[in-house]
Amino acid sequence: MKLYSLTKVTFLFIAMSALLSCNNDEKNNNTDSTKSLLGVWQRSDFSEEYDYKLYFNTEGNGYSTEYIAQPGGTAISNFRPFNWSSSETTLTLDYEDGATDATPFTINAAGQLLASGLGNVPFNKL
Repeated sequence: MKLYSLTKVTFLFIAMSALLSCNNDEKNNNTDSTKSLLGVWQRSDFSEEYDYKLYFNTEGNGYSTEYIAQPGGTAISNFRPFNWSSSETTLTLDYEDGATDATPFTINAAGQLLASGLGNVPFNKL
């Protein structure tokens, strides 16, 4: 009877160890891509007439800001909060207005964020 219990406990220990180690691998991969996105990113084509920024916070939330100068000295600005998540290659932005943007993303050798769903212009980290 004791041999049966020892075998059962050993099997349970090995199974739990295997499950926990797989889960940690997934979290580490996601954490690396998440850490690389944290902070403020500005479109590289910004000017006095146009500016677009993405703000990624550690709690999985953030916002985008957009500024467009108009003729006559007026301007249009936009503030759009979102919740965000990332996998190894996909960035997902869930906006508070109900829209969702899931786009492939990479960070190139120059350290620029490339996200085709957000336009063909790279973002520079500030």
